[in-house]
Amino acid sequence: MNKINWKVRILNKTFWLTLVPALALLLQTFLAVFNVRLELGETIDKLLVFINALFAVLMIVGIVNDPTTAGLSDSSRALDYHEPFED
Repeated sequence: MNKINWKVRILNKTFWLTLVPALALLLQTFLAVFNVRLELGETIDKLLVFINALFAVLMIVGIVNDPTTAGLSDSSRALDYHEPFED
């Protein structure tokens, strides 16, 4: 965890686009453990299944994964960034 530049990650829109759905799915799972379920109707329940699948895909995109480096840590160059690098 020390080899990830969290300050820059937090400033990145993609980070939030993947973290928020991950937390939403985690909350749904946590509530399901206690048999708490949102009863919003059959149509809305089907829509939630689609939204959950979309959220899962966004999580696959990566919360902490930097596709430009091997493994789960940032490169030494990325660790020195003070804001997201834009090409």
